[in-house]
Amino acid sequence: LILLAAMIAIAFSQFPPNWFSPDDLVNLSSVLTLVSFTVQSILALRFLAIGTQLMFIPYCLLQSPPLWTPAIWNVLFLAVNVVNVILLLLARRPVALNPDEEQLYNLAFTSLNPREFLKLLSLGDWREGEAGETLIFSGQCNSSVSILCRGEAISFADGTEQIKIPEGKLIGIASVLMGDPMPVDIKLKTRSRYICWHVQPLRKFLEKQPEIRAKLQQIVSHDLAQSVRILHDQQ
Repeated sequence: LILLAAMIAIAFSQFPPNWFSPDDLVNLSSVLTLVSFTVQSILALRFLAIGTQLMFIPYCLLQSPPLWTPAIWNVLFLAVNVVNVILLLLARRPVALNPDEEQLYNLAFTSLNPREFLKLLSLGDWREGEAGETLIFSGQCNSSVSILCRGEAISFADGTEQIKIPEGKLIGIASVLMGDPMPVDIKLKTRSRYICWHVQPLRKFLEKQPEIRAKLQQIVSHDLAQSVRILHDQQ
């Protein structure tokens, strides 16, 4: 783009006199700046800023003597905007989920976009559990939250089966939110694959990601309401 701006300046210098005034470049640059004030997309804003600088740099170079100081500053601005455009385009690349990730996404996290979902998954640990494995012990304060991607779990109170916990249900979230010990044991009924998040790293992450935090709060609220319905149906 810097080379393009220099080529534009050289090309303009070869045309007959007075066919095009350098001031017209300033006018074009100002028009693009004005248009940039009306757009909401940050990507469109970056492209318009690049167009503005591509107009202004040749204007500086066509002056006699050339205006090197504003030209150099605008080259710097141009470089910053080009880098940010590249980063924005990279961030908009399609996200590919593997089968387990896609299964879990469809079960519980569709309110997140796939890129946000992968950020959340990066904080968790995927685990394989055998039937009979205990995920949560009664009487203990829970420091992690799990969710089944495949399989089924059961809660036990005094050795008696209470509630079946299907795929896509958050396990241990009530204890984490209330800060109270779990009143039941939760064990895997079948061989299962699940992901587990430790609460402290998750909280630190969500403090820096308010949009994901707001969406996750909705997911948790929906999950708790669903748990109440499951409890009512199974009693």
